[in-house]
Amino acid sequence: MTRIAHGLRLPSSLAFVAVTDWRRRRDNHPLPKKNRIITLLRTVMSSLDGTAFVDAVATSGCPTERGMNEAFVCETHEEAEHRASRAAPPGGWLDARVMHSLQVLPAAGVAGIQPELARAWQMLTRLQAAEALQIARRIEGQAGPLAGSAALALRCEIAAVRAAALVLQDDAGEALAAALSALRLGAASPTAHVALTVCRCVYWRLGDLESFYAVERREPGVQPGRLRAITAMFDLALDAAAELGQMRFHAARLLAGDALDLARRCGGDPVALDALPAAVMAQVLYEEGRVDEGEALVAARLPGIRQGGTIEGAVRGYGLLARIAANRRQPGHALVLLAEADALGMKRNWPRLRAASLAQQVEMHVAADRIGQAACCALRLAELAGQCGAASSSVRFEIARYHVIAQARFALAQAGAAVDLASLRQLHGDLVRRRDHYGAATIALLLVEALLAAGLRDEAAEALISLLKQAASVGLHQTLVDCSECVAALIDDIAQGAIAPADDVREWLPYISALMSRRGRAAAGAQPGPDAARDTGRSVAAMGLSDRERAIIGLMGHGLTNKQIAIRLRVAPETVKSHAKRLYAKLSVRNRTEAATLANRLGLVRLSGSGGD
Repeated sequence: MTRIAHGLRLPSSLAFVAVTDWRRRRDNHPLPKKNRIITLLRTVMSSLDGTAFVDAVATSGCPTERGMNEAFVCETHEEAEHRASRAAPPGGWLDARVMHSLQVLPAAGVAGIQPELARAWQMLTRLQAAEALQIARRIEGQAGPLAGSAALALRCEIAAVRAAALVLQDDAGEALAAALSALRLGAASPTAHVALTVCRCVYWRLGDLESFYAVERREPGVQPGRLRAITAMFDLALDAAAELGQMRFHAARLLAGDALDLARRCGGDPVALDALPAAVMAQVLYEEGRVDEGEALVAARLPGIRQGGTIEGAVRGYGLLARIAANRRQPGHALVLLAEADALGMKRNWPRLRAASLAQQVEMHVAADRIGQAACCALRLAELAGQCGAASSSVRFEIARYHVIAQARFALAQAGAAVDLASLRQLHGDLVRRRDHYGAATIALLLVEALLAAGLRDEAAEALISLLKQAASVGLHQTLVDCSECVAALIDDIAQGAIAPADDVREWLPYISALMSRRGRAAAGAQPGPDAARDTGRSVAAMGLSDRERAIIGLMGHGLTNKQIAIRLRVAPETVKSHAKRLYAKLSVRNRTEAATLANRLGLVRLSGSGGD
């Protein structure tokens, strides 16, 4: 809606059409301004009945309100010397229609904006944040002059769209401001749950778990709509990520499983909506030593992450897959994944993803003694850290974190280079204060390595023993198995009694021995023994799969269709579909592709045969 004069408003859709005629009439017949307005409105209204008038507002693609306002400001300035006398609006039936239409324009404006707003929500459910934000900014200008309760609800909804789009773009500060604005405008609005989820996401990113847990939770109901189900899924995923950060692995697994289950019920486009809960679940499985299952869960979602996933899913997913590849002595594959993550970060303007990728590339190159390549990646990361001054505080913290890690690893690879112990200690303390104990454990291992390099063996041993005790109590496993050679040697010395720590560690020795045994098998490149297939079968059975379901997922891994599987197993295709639905739920997968990937990782393709019950 565009203000013309004396409280009169004209829809931008019609103002754009009429302004040329208005100027022509002014130049040829210099009437007082208000008379010219009525004249142009007569012209407009004579060709539009009420329905067409509303439709014109609803479907207009004309210039924004701001541009029209600037045009009318210019007109008003040119007429500043003609303000003395103004004729009263002429009477008549048509003029009455004009004035009546001016009174109902706000309602027509709201109706016209709603389709665009619905399209913005649709873009968000597809994780197309840039498109949604563009729509929100456009209609925000159109809604500016509107008044009344409907207009207030509209502004609240627009603010919620902006908040969700900004958090998807990793702009936590602006997202929080928009979310709080939406809640101030209408905490009881139908889309307030989106703003609440955005607040929780930002507080979690900031490490402010007190505020995170204080945000109101709204239950989705028995049959939630798609948008409500998606926000409920993200709420569960955020809860799972918070539990993982505090190394409460069992709770993280349960919450991530619930989120994945809710995501399956959402349906919709094949976008990686559930990449975050899948990545959290995969990290839990990884720590338990179930590396293949964790890899399959994330690998199946990688195409969706590339297409339009969330940054949280991308950071965790790419990082985990690259780590698994490196541990399998596939450094080339790991570096390809990290290069892809870096490119995706550039494409989406996600500097945090780029920083995570570069830091891990430094680690990979250092491990392979490629110091030149490591130096190149470290330099790029330093440049990225220097360019993030305008980013939100959470992004700056994460980039600084990766920068400190990369600098420490690069210094450890250079003979005589001093590691910045103060920065590592500061980072470890910051993560503990943010209650990110899982992230702090990785820094603690790096700090132990740096202390050993600095000749501070006793301090390194005490720090390591403290970490081992914590790890044994919470179930931290694979992170310690992946430690460096010098840290592993120190763990072995502790287990053998070569170091006399201040505290008694005898109760932790079985756990420490199990870690070293597993690490030894991995270092020797030990392959599964002849009973590995049977052991895998037992592990899958423990997950609740029947023999028939195991046969079906194995045949899926061979690429067979439901009809082909039915023929092979001599059952009806409907029976295969029924079994497939149940095994999807049990394995936390969404489709045949994910099921087939998991089947290959678990060795079920080798196990599948006739599939008899």
